[in-house]
Amino acid sequence: MVIKEKYSQEEWDLISSTPLLVGAGMSAAANSGIMGTMKEALANTQTMLGGGDEFPDSQLVIAVAKKPESMADARQRAADQRAQLTEQMKARDISKPEEMLELVIDNCRKVSFLLNEKEDATEAQAYKSWLVNIADKVANSASEGGFLGFGGTKFSEEEKTFLDQIKVALGLDEAV
Repeated sequence: MVIKEKYSQEEWDLISSTPLLVGAGMSAAANSGIMGTMKEALANTQTMLGGGDEFPDSQLVIAVAKKPESMADARQRAADQRAQLTEQMKARDISKPEEMLELVIDNCRKVSFLLNEKEDATEAQAYKSWLVNIADKVANSASEGGFLGFGGTKFSEEEKTFLDQIKVALGLDEAV
């Protein structure tokens, strides 16, 4: 069975959009400035696309992290993900970073429930660990509170708090 066939389109949209959302949420957790935000966006993309390499035994991570086959495919996937994110943000009338963080946490809870219902424990754990890994790598990719990329804190208290909230929402303990 192709793993995607286990899910309705709405469920698959949730599963496939949550990694991007987790990275975007971590970027919103603390202000990194323009250069920092660019570094975080790059870290988000790299970690998402590298998911299949990092979790080679997870059919779910491989399916979601599948590398685009062409530039046109990459553009289409990016457009689809932006549209999903925009739709979710409009539905919740999100205008502040805190509201974005709430959306991420809500989606993590939904994904956790869905995976616990439809996947075996190993598969669910791999996907959840991948989400935590995305958040961690985005948080550590840029400093907050510095000037022009100098100084500041690599992993701010706001980011640590948000990462802990993601772990709780996914039903993971601190040992991930």
